[in-house]
Amino acid sequence: MDTFVAHPHNLDFNNGSFYKSLDNYKKANNFKDFKDFESLSHKDKLIYLLPSSIIGSYPFKKNKKLSAQNNMANFMSEIDAFIVNDVSENEFFIFDNVGFVINKGLYKTLNASLNKLKCKIILVPDYFLNKKIDTNTITEFNNRFLFSFDDGTGASTDLDSLKQYLAMVESRYINFEPNVYSSKPIKELDGYNQNGNISIANFVQEIKDDLPSIFKFEFSMQNIFNKLNFSKIELYACILLLASSISLPYVLNAQNNKQINMYETEIFNIFKMIDKNTKRVVTPKVQIDQLIEQIPGSSKMQPSRDESKFDNFSFMISLGEKYIDAIEIDFTSNQATLDLLKLPQIQYAVVKNTVDTFDINIIDEDIITENKEISGQIKIELNNE
Repeated sequence: MDTFVAHPHNLDFNNGSFYKSLDNYKKANNFKDFKDFESLSHKDKLIYLLPSSIIGSYPFKKNKKLSAQNNMANFMSEIDAFIVNDVSENEFFIFDNVGFVINKGLYKTLNASLNKLKCKIILVPDYFLNKKIDTNTITEFNNRFLFSFDDGTGASTDLDSLKQYLAMVESRYINFEPNVYSSKPIKELDGYNQNGNISIANFVQEIKDDLPSIFKFEFSMQNIFNKLNFSKIELYACILLLASSISLPYVLNAQNNKQINMYETEIFNIFKMIDKNTKRVVTPKVQIDQLIEQIPGSSKMQPSRDESKFDNFSFMISLGEKYIDAIEIDFTSNQATLDLLKLPQIQYAVVKNTVDTFDINIIDEDIITENKEISGQIKIELNNE
């Protein structure tokens, strides 16, 4: 894993300097735009130092009894008088006991560009480069002077405005005695404690993963795939899986509707066998009982011969005649054994749901189901009392 520290030279974020862990952050390298960081992998880390001149910081103590939303509302109310533009034109963040404000347009432009990169992003104000607890520091970095105050806030200015800004700071912070970090003597900073140049390597080494980054990951398919670093094959596989997950309910619903239609068709065919004038089947159980009552010599009549006991068997056999491979009838016990061969499962279900109407019981089943077809042997019995 390699770590890079970048700092823009302008507010268009289209050029700046960056340092890398490969040479222990000793050499400043130039970048023209964010495309120069597209080669960074998902294992690499980019620490992007946002110019403190475009992000305001204010001390703010959160109330632990309030929600994050209510704390944010209180913070916005407290600093409203210090904001030149409309509140809605800004983004707000609260970390520890410091609140931050940045122009929404600038922030969204920068955040969107950083989201296109594969690497891990940490976005912090540049004064974090030398931010120390309960200590004031002034750090010269890339022709800017970064002020980090002991209350956690910070700012920056250039050499031309340094003297004027120092006067304002000294009037605000009583006994202001900062530690100065600079590669060369600066006249305006004489009298302060000089500490030599800043060490970027120490900064990277001391930062923690919970550093208050204001970077926001924007959820989109493209950004997710960038962060996961998928190959083309993995990308296509994920798209296929996602498409399958979305379409599966529709496929299952279509199959279910097909099964229902087949079942209803088989039921209708049975009714047509009984009564060719049948046009519609709404309540099968009620309708088939009505039709049976209309059949001359139905269950109300007693058979005069043993063979007549099996008149109802002939109806059942007609339901799946072409799927009956063999049949054996025992007139003494009013039973019959049928050998079935590749009878559609739906049609068999219709038969099972219908036999009671004809005083027939299926007393034994020795069947197998394969490819939604029934094969095997069933034994049926006529209830003829």
